[in-house]
Amino acid sequence: MKFPITQSGVYKLDLVQVRVFGYENLDQISVFGNPGMLPQKLDSIDLTLREVPAKRIGESLYFFLEGPNVVSHQNGKLNYVHHHYTDTLYYMVGPKVRENTIATENVTVENPASDFFLQIAQAQKWEETNLINSGRSWYSKPIFSGQTFTFGFDLQKGAEGPYDVRFNLVSQALAEGRFRINASGQTIGEPAIAAIPNTTYGIKGREAEITLSFTSTNPTRINFNLLFQTSDPNGTGYIDFALLSSRISSAKLSNGIYFHLAERKSVAWPDRFMAWEVSDLYRVTDISGQTNLIKGNKIAVFDPLQTPNIQNLQSVNLSLRTINGSPELLILTHRSLVSQAQRLAAHKIARGLETEVYILEDIFDAFGYGNRDISAIRNFIAAHYHKHGKLKNVLVFGKGSYDYKGKIGGRPNLFPIYTSRNSLNPLTTYSSDDFFGFLEWGQGNWTEDQAGDELLQIGVGRLPALNLREATELVDKIISYETALANPGPWKRNLAFLTDDGDNNIHLRDAELHANYLSENHPEFEIKKLYLDRFEQIQNGNAQTSPEARKALNDAIKEGVLLLNYIGHGNETTLTAERIFSTLDLIDWPTNPLLPLFVTATCEFGRHDSPLSRSGAEELLIAEKKGAIALLTTGRPVFSSVNFALNKAFIETAFEKENFTYKDLGAIFQITKNNSLNGTLNRNFSLLGDPSLKLALPELEAKADGLIEVEIAVEADTLKPLREFKLNGSVIDPLTGATMIQANGEYSIKIMDQPKTFTTKGDESNPVDFAEETTFLFQGKGEVKDGRFESSFLLPVNGNLGEGLASIRLFATIPSLETEAMGIKKIPFSNRQTTIDTDKQGPEIKILYGPDLQPAPAEFAFASVPIQIELKDPSGINASSIDPEKGIFLRINGREPIPLNHLYFANSSSFQNGTISSILDQLVEGNNEIAVVAWDNAGNRNELRETIEIKGANNIKMLDVVSYPNPASEFSKFKISHNRPGENVRVELEIYSILGSKIYVDGKRYINADFELDAPEWNFFHSSTKYPVKGIYIYRLLLISEKDGTTDSKSGKITIK
Repeated sequence: MKFPITQSGVYKLDLVQVRVFGYENLDQISVFGNPGMLPQKLDSIDLTLREVPAKRIGESLYFFLEGPNVVSHQNGKLNYVHHHYTDTLYYMVGPKVRENTIATENVTVENPASDFFLQIAQAQKWEETNLINSGRSWYSKPIFSGQTFTFGFDLQKGAEGPYDVRFNLVSQALAEGRFRINASGQTIGEPAIAAIPNTTYGIKGREAEITLSFTSTNPTRINFNLLFQTSDPNGTGYIDFALLSSRISSAKLSNGIYFHLAERKSVAWPDRFMAWEVSDLYRVTDISGQTNLIKGNKIAVFDPLQTPNIQNLQSVNLSLRTINGSPELLILTHRSLVSQAQRLAAHKIARGLETEVYILEDIFDAFGYGNRDISAIRNFIAAHYHKHGKLKNVLVFGKGSYDYKGKIGGRPNLFPIYTSRNSLNPLTTYSSDDFFGFLEWGQGNWTEDQAGDELLQIGVGRLPALNLREATELVDKIISYETALANPGPWKRNLAFLTDDGDNNIHLRDAELHANYLSENHPEFEIKKLYLDRFEQIQNGNAQTSPEARKALNDAIKEGVLLLNYIGHGNETTLTAERIFSTLDLIDWPTNPLLPLFVTATCEFGRHDSPLSRSGAEELLIAEKKGAIALLTTGRPVFSSVNFALNKAFIETAFEKENFTYKDLGAIFQITKNNSLNGTLNRNFSLLGDPSLKLALPELEAKADGLIEVEIAVEADTLKPLREFKLNGSVIDPLTGATMIQANGEYSIKIMDQPKTFTTKGDESNPVDFAEETTFLFQGKGEVKDGRFESSFLLPVNGNLGEGLASIRLFATIPSLETEAMGIKKIPFSNRQTTIDTDKQGPEIKILYGPDLQPAPAEFAFASVPIQIELKDPSGINASSIDPEKGIFLRINGREPIPLNHLYFANSSSFQNGTISSILDQLVEGNNEIAVVAWDNAGNRNELRETIEIKGANNIKMLDVVSYPNPASEFSKFKISHNRPGENVRVELEIYSILGSKIYVDGKRYINADFELDAPEWNFFHSSTKYPVKGIYIYRLLLISEKDGTTDSKSGKITIK
């Protein structure tokens, strides 16, 4: 059982209460708890239930309990510690563990004084304003210049002066701030506080602690008036806490807590009171009668007959104190999200990862005596860590907030986060879940300087879901991402660096260093360099935009990137001043299962502890079926140098294997943080995501075993243009080096020329050169059978001068093993010119149109038509990007030609035929001329022109509607085909009774809509449905175009059986 208290003092538990709990006598029961907040420093003793000493007096058990806020004597003065997490402190009662009675002092006292003075301490704390919405320090409401802040203390009967009062005051002003402090009508002090700097990231307030002495003639109350003055018209002052000390004669004592602040003194207590020395809650001593007091003694004086009983006992769950399992992953969550946490755990267990789910309130009960306390969560994790030694990751599931007590409202604090002590300096304040990973004995103080840096022992990540809908979406994305071959393909080797411009190119230079490291150590990856300054920018008033850069980013996301690494300026919702990305953009991102890991080395984009707003990182994470799978992101302002060190640590570990397997995000995050410690400056870098998730990297190796130049039938050491080569490869187990003979599936091959040099525009800094692989020479695909594959290819003439180094990248998807493989072979490429004299004809071209792949002439009702282009030539198709004039081009109605080289894949392990899949868009009503131009590797050109007709595409139209199942007993789904694929559309569903009453409404938006849409479904028992019964109902589907506002509707019947 647990019970609450709000004030420190002596309490009792009587025999009647004990028997209600099921115990026979007082000797069978004890009280357990902790004074105030749990210690941050991890000690094994805090993993136990600590027993509070008690004393039996008659038929009652008496004990001293410290309230949530603690006054103590330290370093020669009274010290006040306010509980950050709760205003009510719980203790527990339960079966006695060991005998822990309050000892009676046995000392020799000479000439004890019967009349002596003790000190009374009274404190007031204000928690109304957090100046920078960060950290754990809260202050009063603002006191504007010329305003007076008034409060007071009611004095204990018999209290007298002289009085001491200690204030912690704050000034937030660009000029000196001054407080005039008045106590009971007299001015007792005028402390001045220096100005704060007028800079964006300068300190936002200065604190001053001041102690003042005074006298007063009012025996019952001391009133204080604090007048704040500054020449800054926007300046404000604040009060943190006030601690008043008065004195009282021993002849006037009543039940209460007192301090002896004088030197050693022998005293005799009044007979009507008992006195306990309570400086240490766990070592209380009965000093009633006569004793020797020493400076700093904290004394509880009480009359046993006036001591209150504990009240409001509540049941408590201590089952978590028994640890039976040995999980590698702990999922800790709020009760409202537990169903999705359990669904995620079931998925992890099915994948072979031992996982357990625990609810926050149960953790507080078992390891915090029923109190909300950050250290209780850490202690629970530590208990698992030290019990079996297998714990690798902790996933915190739920939104956290710096507002522990809900002072400012807003979004709920479902699962609290550790916050810094500092709430004044934007550059050193932070919130972090790292605290939960400090699990070795002695860790956890985490002082806010470089000496206080501590090492993570496990990986820690957070899914900041606010509600069950968001939690469901997050779990859906993780399960889809981790499901074998749910989203296969070579997108998993794509890495992208997005950088800001300006600042003397520091962001680009940092990205180049990271990219060069990857190119040297992990050349199997393709690196896309989305540097802002390589794209044209448009001046719009005082601001700039770059539609080209936005398009490049969106195209990269659409194609699929494993990692998107951003370096540059940002804020909570936006990347770059040119707004290359904003959270508003997510609305128009199409659904895309190819989810990247985002790394954002920028300011505040990953702030996830605000109850008042959602950050860009949070929005990317919770976006439905798009956005990000996880983010390593910063939640506060940061320095570029700190970002570089942290990003460098990430890059150097993210793709390194341990025991021939890639690390999970938790291990990557742990190593990244531990290798980039820098005081408080990198502590706001968080993992938003599942720490047990691994990046979707192929675990097997696709290896080029041999490369034969066909004409001379010898192993090739150099690639040459217009020569046929045959590559033999295999799928390899990297652990054993053996060929995986069970591997059957499909491979793709992509041959890239050496990197090409580009120069930035020099928009905000000087132009700078950088190199990027952009010229591909050949793409093809074929079959993997029994772990082996082969590919034939013929390369075009390379127009570059000199010799180069080509990259042959291989990727294989192996359904038979539910896995993938990738690899690379680097080989010289010669530019020696040769010709093919026997081939004088251009490629054969065939175009098939529409979803059903019809030949021309054809008629369609929609303005965007899918096409498949089939090409064939004995010399192979020139699909390289070497010569911009000699490639594959599509022209629609005589408009600018559209290059299609990057979409061409040679088929069936041969270079002589291949296909392109694309979309014809912006077709017009009536006849449309379609022209395709293609070149072969021998320099021959061919062109095919055909005409297709578009009829009825001016207005949006549903071409077909299917309702299924129908009749149905639980739900009915709808599938729509329409004539506006590629546009943004909306579908509205309405259900009517046979009498015409509307009983259900739903809707859904589709970005870049497919030809066929899964429309909103009707669940007959959905809470929004009004009284469905068996019978016939009418559905109405409305299709709306966002492009031109045209609509179409169709209706039909649904039978509920």
